[in-house]
Amino acid sequence: MAPMTNYDFSQLSPHDFELMCRDLLQEEEGLRLESFKSGKDGGIDFRHATAGVTTIVQCKRFVETGYSGLLRDLRHEAAKVQRLAPQRYILMTAASLSPANKDEIVGVIGPQFLTTSDIFGRSELNGLLGRHPEVERAHYKLWLASINVLEAVLHNDILLQSGFQVEKIHREMRRYVQGSAYPRAMEALDTRGVVILSGLPGVGKTTLADLILYEHLARGFEPVVMRENFAEGKKLFQKNRPQIFYFDDFMGVTFLGDKGSARQQRDYRAIVEFIEMISTAKDKRLVLTTRDHMFQQAWGASEQLRDSGIIDHKLVIRMGDYSLHQRAEILYNHLFFSDLPLSYRDELLKDEFYFKIVKHNKFNPRLIEWLSTLRRLKGVAVDDYRAFVTTLLANPAEIWRHAYEQQISDAGRSLLLTLSSFGGRAGEALLREGFDTLHTHRVQKYGLQRRPDDYTSARKELNGAFVRPMPGDVIEFINPSVQDWLNSVVREAPENAVDLILGACRFTQLSQVWGFVLSDQGGASRDMLSRRISTLAPKIVELATAPRTVRQRDGSTAYLAPTYEQRLAKLIEIADEIRDPDALVPIERLIERILVDRKQEFCPIDDMITAMREFQESEWSALARFRSFFDKSAGELMASASKHCRSGELRSLLLFYEASSAEHPMLSSEHHPLRSELLSAYATFVRQSLSDELSECTSEGDYEELLSDLEYFHGALCVDVSAHVSRVAKALDEYREYEEQRVDQEMDSYKESARESHDDDDSIRAMFGSLGGSGSRI
Repeated sequence: MAPMTNYDFSQLSPHDFELMCRDLLQEEEGLRLESFKSGKDGGIDFRHATAGVTTIVQCKRFVETGYSGLLRDLRHEAAKVQRLAPQRYILMTAASLSPANKDEIVGVIGPQFLTTSDIFGRSELNGLLGRHPEVERAHYKLWLASINVLEAVLHNDILLQSGFQVEKIHREMRRYVQGSAYPRAMEALDTRGVVILSGLPGVGKTTLADLILYEHLARGFEPVVMRENFAEGKKLFQKNRPQIFYFDDFMGVTFLGDKGSARQQRDYRAIVEFIEMISTAKDKRLVLTTRDHMFQQAWGASEQLRDSGIIDHKLVIRMGDYSLHQRAEILYNHLFFSDLPLSYRDELLKDEFYFKIVKHNKFNPRLIEWLSTLRRLKGVAVDDYRAFVTTLLANPAEIWRHAYEQQISDAGRSLLLTLSSFGGRAGEALLREGFDTLHTHRVQKYGLQRRPDDYTSARKELNGAFVRPMPGDVIEFINPSVQDWLNSVVREAPENAVDLILGACRFTQLSQVWGFVLSDQGGASRDMLSRRISTLAPKIVELATAPRTVRQRDGSTAYLAPTYEQRLAKLIEIADEIRDPDALVPIERLIERILVDRKQEFCPIDDMITAMREFQESEWSALARFRSFFDKSAGELMASASKHCRSGELRSLLLFYEASSAEHPMLSSEHHPLRSELLSAYATFVRQSLSDELSECTSEGDYEELLSDLEYFHGALCVDVSAHVSRVAKALDEYREYEEQRVDQEMDSYKESARESHDDDDSIRAMFGSLGGSGSRI
């Protein structure tokens, strides 16, 4: 790595600065320096003693106040140096010093102790870093947070498309403390190409992933940030180009929904296939994060995941990965680089209160970020600060409770509830529409105050605290724990579930609420919805039958998800669970709407099969009244398949009739009542879709899945697929050959230099000594 010689060291805390100075001096002069603790030999940061010769070293950052602040501090230090009387005194500072400045410093300390050659200012420190790049590399925050790297990363045009918040990560890097998870994650990426960062909320998964992504950007990797699904990454996969793919909270924002559904199983398959695709590409990296309980739920629900080896990529982050001293560094860095007034800092220093924080069993980085951010302490007086922190430590969920209940407006609460009903992420226009509907309902129901600028003011007060803007006019929760908190709000007050449905503007919101109701967190919400179904039914009808087409500004037509058939499946599921006659009304109205649309367009195959399966598996006898509709839909499916049919749709169709028509002969039998229609659908697939699907294959798994489908069609329909199998197999062989010949573009492994760690109380006291009101050592 080329030496970087223009650091101002503002990205390093005083503690980090001391460690860098120690490492530089040890490398430059071959000294082994001894660290000193608070209260012992004041005026010394490090000491080297041999053969009766004592050298003491002081490291004084002074980035902000520069030479003037440094000189004032040294005038106080001079008496301590006189008392210690070392044979050699070394001063290292981030302040810029001229020759005249150094002469003045020698005069203050005394020429018998200090020479100008033992004064290392900003330029001298940069020179040492140039001579010792291994020290520069070890202190990763120094070079990663440098303006040179920042500018290089920001000039990456792909970042504008990825939505990666470079400036935010650049700011937060100063607070980061490297635990054992960082080198383990980097090693996993260098050896296997994939790492899944898992752990409890707030443990630092996303921050670690952000830093890993940032470092790869500095190495020249192109970023691809996925937010909706793995198809986004698959579309942007480029051969012969170093790329790093990133998907935060990839198992879902809050819960997994219907874990046994065909759609969910396809999602699991997409996960497995994408991981396999990245694992076999030597110039690609994949970083995923997930909350551990969600990973375990998916693991239990999917045989595909259990058989895939995905667990080999999992790296669980625990607070145990941080030593006591590293915990103290996390708190120290957040306080030093925070906007907290000194009066708040001093409250944590009194009686060494910071020990209660770093030794608490519920310590985590998110909690520390919260208690060290001034805007999140609105309404907390200085005298109440320690009590507030104690409450947060006892129950970290209070992080959001305090702000939700005491710091934001009714409009802000309406906006948070609205965003939660969209799964924690929505476009600005849709969010505003949803807010208007829900807030109007809540204003009328609870007698709240209403102002014309409620949405604008709510967005402003929540920005940066609960929500954040993303590229493409998208708003999302600042982290998934906000959704978790709002789920607890609904669980504790189930009437909120009713409000969310009555105040919804999209069917997707109803699906989101219903998914929560059926989850382990649903609590009393199910009973509440059952009791209020007569009130809810008209709104559900409105949402279910709402038009799917939207006219775009350019005159084109867009379709809103979900399809009517997907909505029908959800309504059957709801009715089968609630079992109240009022729950049948939305199904009746939606079927009427579907029948109208069927006169103009064919039904979507996969979605109609999902609805038919939901109907067949339902247990409430009252749903039998819709049997004639589903019987008629069999013919609709065949008509649709004869016009357009992809391999996945055809396989779903065959599997459905194979499972639901046990009384009929095998599909391959000449006497099967649907044989001619199924053969027509197969012919449509071969004629219209096979070539396209083959050209879309981007991984070995894609080719193998297409081959598997063809073999299944051969067995189910007795059709000759040999020519098509040969064609796909040949393309697969070419792909494998290409993969074997790819140039290995792996970058050098991240090498961590050994750093001393002192897990004792005295070293922590010494660290926090620089945070006092005097600020003498900054």
